[in-house]
Amino acid sequence: MGIFDKRKSISRREFSSVFQRHHGRIPGTGGRKYYQREREKMVKEIFGPRYGSQIDKQEYRKALRDLEFSKRKAKTQSEKVRIDEKIRYLKELGGKSI
Repeated sequence: MGIFDKRKSISRREFSSVFQRHHGRIPGTGGRKYYQREREKMVKEIFGPRYGSQIDKQEYRKALRDLEFSKRKAKTQSEKVRIDEKIRYLKELGGKSI
């Protein structure tokens, strides 16, 4: 079950604690994981201060769209793969409605 399956928005504190508690497995990679520090860094990097104290579905979708855009702009294949892994991880964590 994802973050936004039963609610429309989540506080930033709760959002970062969800990332800390999550197992971190990246779908489609054969069991590769994001470890806790990587997940914390991802939250700070992707959901920075431009998002307020509450993060809702629309902002989450906007962050995913920004990642998709940066994936298209990436020059090397390894960058594209790294960004694609982040997108797949965030889509799984967000839930079915994302």
